[in-house]
Amino acid sequence: STMVKEIEKAGFPVAVAQPYKDATQSGVTQIAYHFNKPMVVTNVGALPEMVPDGEVGYVVNVDSDEVASAILKFYTLNTDVFSANILNMKKQYSWQKFIIRINAFSVLVES
Repeated sequence: STMVKEIEKAGFPVAVAQPYKDATQSGVTQIAYHFNKPMVVTNVGALPEMVPDGEVGYVVNVDSDEVASAILKFYTLNTDVFSANILNMKKQYSWQKFIIRINAFSVLVES
């Protein structure tokens, strides 16, 4: 869509925050990976597994001060180091990888 193209062109957002108090999984994470955005997530549900702390963003406790401090890091520290890691993690959620996993699962089920 035009809006998505404008957001990409502007470079916004700098990061994606997921300050959940409780979560299982979130499609927001894969969307952030799609747009090559680092993340701040709270240490709930599967989010810490999907967003390795210090590699593609920050994992913090469910605490507004910790969330705010992590968000500020994106403006005060060089977070460009996350870029390569995000590209690697992004591959884990690609359609190609999904098809490989489905095929492997179907082989298990058939045997």
